[in-house]
Amino acid sequence: MGVAFFGAVHGLGKALLYLLPINYPTPQRQIFATLLGFLGLSLLVQLLSFGHWIMPLTLYFLYVLLFLGLLYTIYPFIIQFVTKKKSNPKNTSINTKWFGLTYRQWLWGCMVGCLVPILIYSVLPSTKIDELFYHQLVAQRIITDGGLFFYRQPWEAAIPPHLLYNFSQVPLVGLGYSDAPNVVSFCLFSLFLWSVYQWMLEEKVPIFWMCVGISLSCLGMYRLVFTSAGSHHFGDLASFTAFYLTLNFSKLTQKQSIRSIISGMGLLLPAILGAKMSLAPYAALLAVAMLFELYKTQQFSFSNLFLLFAPTLIFYSPIVIWTYYQTHSPFGLILSQYFDTQIIDRHLLTSTLQAEVVNTPTFLEHTQAALLHFPHLVLVSILSFGWSRYPLRDKIKMYTIFAVFLLVLYKFDLLYSPRFWGNLPLSFFIANLLSLPNWVLRKTNLYLKWSIIASAILPYLGLTYLYLYNLSPLPISLSQRESFYRRYLPLYDDYMKLDKILPPTACLYTQERLNLVHSPRRIFKDSLDVCNCSSIYALEFDSHHLTAHLSMQQKNYKLGKVIYQNSASITTTYRTPNRKPKTDAIKVYELQSDIP
Repeated sequence: MGVAFFGAVHGLGKALLYLLPINYPTPQRQIFATLLGFLGLSLLVQLLSFGHWIMPLTLYFLYVLLFLGLLYTIYPFIIQFVTKKKSNPKNTSINTKWFGLTYRQWLWGCMVGCLVPILIYSVLPSTKIDELFYHQLVAQRIITDGGLFFYRQPWEAAIPPHLLYNFSQVPLVGLGYSDAPNVVSFCLFSLFLWSVYQWMLEEKVPIFWMCVGISLSCLGMYRLVFTSAGSHHFGDLASFTAFYLTLNFSKLTQKQSIRSIISGMGLLLPAILGAKMSLAPYAALLAVAMLFELYKTQQFSFSNLFLLFAPTLIFYSPIVIWTYYQTHSPFGLILSQYFDTQIIDRHLLTSTLQAEVVNTPTFLEHTQAALLHFPHLVLVSILSFGWSRYPLRDKIKMYTIFAVFLLVLYKFDLLYSPRFWGNLPLSFFIANLLSLPNWVLRKTNLYLKWSIIASAILPYLGLTYLYLYNLSPLPISLSQRESFYRRYLPLYDDYMKLDKILPPTACLYTQERLNLVHSPRRIFKDSLDVCNCSSIYALEFDSHHLTAHLSMQQKNYKLGKVIYQNSASITTTYRTPNRKPKTDAIKVYELQSDIP
């Protein structure tokens, strides 16, 4: 279902792109079509959600629209399959063989071996806390509520402008495929790899460096952790493409029109902004760089400015306006301290940010984290970019964007984890491969090549398969799937039992960061968010007791009788090898009206 959904969204974007009187070369065209499809579907879902028109009829409309998009995607392939003539491809492999395989076959095998774990992770049920806590919850709440409400918690979801990708998942959740966005994420990553491969072919990158580039794009904890229902691959695809257009602006103007470059960048900006709030400074810097290029080429005109910023106005400003209307803050919880907002309590904001912001670690700790997130050859490429064949002016431009971006992240205390760098290290790495120095392009000793694979690829590949082995047996059958849920979904058994105890219209309240997606009833983390509940039950952890009196739904409540308890509930799970899950004693109280 995830692959079909991706094809459908691509078809929608392809149809929308066809309406524009601008031609884009491959692979830009396939990227822009996909991102435009997601942005268009997200906007449609938002408009329906603003009016609380998410109902069976409108969902059927979305399903029909997606079906037509899928037909538009597969139609050319059907025609090509029917009319295709058999041909005898030339054998370009090197004759020398090791264990029956040619050198080229070994390289392709290496690339496939690096990609397979990502594919397996994508078809596994979501167990990562970010997905269970808020990524999947966004679309689920829209379906349940019939529209879009502003919720104060989870705080990551209280920033609606960076949830554009999450909104597009509503049709999948409406069909009951809540884990399918994982596969959609893999499709986006596959599109990224295919596009990079096409750019490498265009630049005549040697097959060995193609292997290294594609293999390392699949490795590291950044890739291992973020193949999920979140917007990471969506943002990475948009960020790298914008990096490519900005770096190669002068070169691209020799092969395509400035209007196509500017309009393409215009489509990328709302995708970057809507993927993650921490990427907003990066999007702003790219826009400034593009304005500078227009000024230098004397193309600074109203029509070009319109092409650059119109997509942001169309796809990004509606959710910003809606958020401001709901909260008096254009970005919800983030930056709300600078606006006259009443719906977001300042004490809540302060306590939330204090709990989430981690002190910047030492340089050694930060380096260790970076080496786990990204292969060391990728990190070194940030420095080796200075020896690439790009003009000095372009090198300075990209280094300036990267440095200012990191300074902004540091200023807002987001530099404690390399994951906030987004896809920039890999962007520098791929850029290096697309413009290798002449001394690298010369024939390299075969043993040196194998040593690069052994030192730069195999250690990270081993780590990836170790994580994969830790998940065995993989949930192939229904019984194995049930066992997998019990091992890796926090509170799974508790939720199954509570589903039989709680009234159908009841609500749950908790103060913990936990698996909210699989809750058997609507669940809230902020007492001010609780609404339209016939009865309310509170979930308490032994490590964090609830207060005896709670205020919600404009009424005061007190803890009543205990309806469920478990002295060893699994509250947190890990995919990390040999890391045992956390357990805690939990109790579920029925809340009673507290009349003074």
